[in-house]
Formats: sequence, structure tokens, C-alpha cells
Amino acid sequence: MKTPEGFEKDEIKKYLKSIGAYFISPMTFGYGKSGGADIVACIDGTFWSIEVKREGKEPTALQNARIRAVQEAGGMTAWGTAEKVLHHIRAWRHKGMR
Repeated sequence: MKTPEGFEKDEIKKYLKSIGAYFISPMTFGYGKSGGADIVACIDGTFWSIEVKREGKEPTALQNARIRAVQEAGGMTAWGTAEKVLHHIRAWRHKGMR
């Protein structure tokens, strides 16, 4: 049975496929405390770490630490619902910030 976040992830992956991005969804095998991203992608040559959340949820402290680490390393991050994540990626691509 798919979780609410599973539907959000599917929408994001569909978009990533449509723009020719490379992406993977690391498997935690029930050990979600790793703080690893839900989706790791290369979009237009830029590394992205994507954390998918259903409406009203926020990243955990460990996930926030990973988000900061990716940003400090020069990568891009997005978190939230599919709508929020896709808006962020599209805005970045539109501005030509690659």
C-alpha cells in the first residue's frame, strides 16, 4: 500500500523523467533515521537532494542537517510536497541558475 508521500514522490519522479534528469531513490529498508534524501538527482548538471513531505510536515533535525550539508557543499535542495518541490525546481530552471 502506497503512503501519502509515495504519491508525492511519484509526481516528482514523473517530472524529473520528463526533463531528462538522472535520479535515484535511496532505500533505507526501514532505517529512516539515516537522514538520507528521498530523491537524489542531477538536474541540468547540478546535484539536488530532495526530501518529500506531505502537507503540514517538516524535515527532522537530522534531515535539516543533511540539507544544510548539501547546501554548504554547493548542491541544491528542496523539500515539501510535490507541488512545492516542483515549483522550486521549475523556478530555478527558469532563472537559468544552473
